[in-house]
Amino acid sequence: MKSRLILWTLVFFLLTPAWMRLAWEFTPKKVMDLMIVDKTVLNSSSVKHRSVNWILDHEKYIKSDSSFYEIDKDYYGFFPGDNENYTTRDFDNMSEDELDSIADQNDALYFTDTYGIFVNEWYRHRDIHEESHSIYGGLSEKDVRMMEKMKERKKLIITEFNMIGMPTPVDVRHNFENSFRIKWTGWMARSITSLDTIENPDLPMWIVRAYKKTHGNSWRFKKAGMLFINENGTVAVLEEGKDLQEAIPTIVTDKQNQSRFGVPGTIIYPYWMDIWENQTDSNTIQSSYIINTTATGLTQLSTLGIPKIFPAIIEHRGNYRFFYFCGDFADNPTKFRFAKLSGITGLKFLMYNAKDQTDRNRFFWEFYLPLMQNILGDYYRELPLVRKLAKIR
Repeated sequence: MKSRLILWTLVFFLLTPAWMRLAWEFTPKKVMDLMIVDKTVLNSSSVKHRSVNWILDHEKYIKSDSSFYEIDKDYYGFFPGDNENYTTRDFDNMSEDELDSIADQNDALYFTDTYGIFVNEWYRHRDIHEESHSIYGGLSEKDVRMMEKMKERKKLIITEFNMIGMPTPVDVRHNFENSFRIKWTGWMARSITSLDTIENPDLPMWIVRAYKKTHGNSWRFKKAGMLFINENGTVAVLEEGKDLQEAIPTIVTDKQNQSRFGVPGTIIYPYWMDIWENQTDSNTIQSSYIINTTATGLTQLSTLGIPKIFPAIIEHRGNYRFFYFCGDFADNPTKFRFAKLSGITGLKFLMYNAKDQTDRNRFFWEFYLPLMQNILGDYYRELPLVRKLAKIR
């Protein structure tokens, strides 16, 4: 009896993926034309919109021509080729009429990454941890125009981390800020598992040099910590134990938004973030970061004008639909083999290492996936009305 139970249990687990795939095949498709903009596609395995396509596949969103989204084709931005060749496809050379036509044809717009491609990343034998100049990237004036046209049509716009940082021109930055009534402080930050330059070869040396330049050529940090980098070149370092109680910041969400988005009340966030200020009561801060400082760390942040608590998600909902994710939310190492399995979220605890705080798969499965499922799901239910109003505007 015991051996038979073990056998049936084994059979159940072996057949579960097949049943999950079959259930996915019978799930209805949903038509939503989503423009994805990704200017930082370094190679076929480094796709910043990877998580977005995973969700589109999993939720069976398709284009109006009834085809599924293709991760290497269905986006605007940088397209890597062979032998250091590349092409670009964007809005920059389009006329106003062309922009209007595209805005009419599409339901939503998601800027996943505008940072772009830099010389030391693209060309071989360059040190990727060193600073260099841009080959392609930054938010453009036509990008802002496209967002404004989608805004006029009351269609969904999602943007995220480093939207207007380098190499975006200052005037384009201000246009974006004025259009959506949010303002970048000039600061970005991320947690680091080790600040030891010998133990951690991935520590960007240009950040270390910038810090040394204003601190007597000294870098005495060894533990985990957080880096804060300002667009003016200022670098601040907070170290765990001395300045921080925990090196990884926390995203907190109130009960109402936990229910609305299906996200936990608290979750750690171990990657890049930028620090923004909301400029109007018509925007709502739906989730916030908390830097877990000691008294010493809080003093350092206050001296630099950096708040301990700042927005993680900013939303405008009403006369237009807009989100700004104040972090590199879409950049997650997701595995596509799980996308077409219905009910896979019930096994999410198997998809990341709960003991590894730096595993970004945790953030994808516990926060970003349900967040996007709910944002897109709510919007999809409103789409018939959105499309109708866009035609008669």
